[in-house]
Amino acid sequence: MKKLATLADQNAKMHLIGRLWLGIGMLLICSIPLWLALYYETEPVWGVLVDGAVISPFIIMALSGVAEPIVYSPMVGVNGMYLSFLTGNLSNLKIPCVVKAQEIAGTKRGTEEDEIVATIAVATSSLVTILIIAVIVLCLAVIPDLTQKINDAPYLTPAFGCVVYALFGSLGGKYIVKNPKLAIFPIVIIVALSLVLGFVGLDPGSAYLFVGIAICLIFAVLQILREKKKMREAEERKRLEAIAAGMSYEQLCAIEEAQKAQAEGRDAMPETAAELEEEATAEMVDEIIGDIKSAEEHREEE
Repeated sequence: MKKLATLADQNAKMHLIGRLWLGIGMLLICSIPLWLALYYETEPVWGVLVDGAVISPFIIMALSGVAEPIVYSPMVGVNGMYLSFLTGNLSNLKIPCVVKAQEIAGTKRGTEEDEIVATIAVATSSLVTILIIAVIVLCLAVIPDLTQKINDAPYLTPAFGCVVYALFGSLGGKYIVKNPKLAIFPIVIIVALSLVLGFVGLDPGSAYLFVGIAICLIFAVLQILREKKKMREAEERKRLEAIAAGMSYEQLCAIEEAQKAQAEGRDAMPETAAELEEEATAEMVDEIIGDIKSAEEHREEE
């Protein structure tokens, strides 16, 4: 009989396939400049690599290359991670699709269902992107001056410069509405910084976005530390409640979980809350009887 694969075995297989295709994709992408140089019989100008126009975006992209896998991988899962990083456009395309799909499906973060929804969202957005690109390329082939017409359109050029900001704004808007106390301080700092930079005549462009991300990251870390402190305090209170009730901490947690499962109408545990309470009471009674017997035996020996 064939042994059923565990989740770890499936993830190991997906990692192997994902690394293989990601490596092939990287080789193909890096080979494009080589084929162009061979076709046009030219050599790259290596001096541009030390130019400021290359170093600045390189630093930004290098930081994104380190931060994005750490931030986005838990959100998109194993399959979605390799597919999204191979097709690109995570911040402005894949992640908005994943967040909206998970919100519609109502999946819980970190579950297999959540990962499946994320993978479907990434795959769908990739197919739609390829289809749109194919249509645009076809239009460019049929209409040679299409690019010039788009650049000359007074209402399209400004819109292209606001796409990324609009996407981040739409993603963050619902979290701002849900948690206004957490969002108000970062927003005030970012707006004040933007006003100061604009007043002194600096135009950092997309640097505003990265400054905002850095500030939000700092507040996110502080919020995580705050929530961990609250969880430790709640756990300590629960332990004291368990001691006062004459049961162990694990029994109290099991009773609360069973009560929650019954309230939600699901069978998360084989035992009900009443059975767990009876079991805890029986154990406490047994301990008291044992203590009494030990005390009597000790008196008889004396």
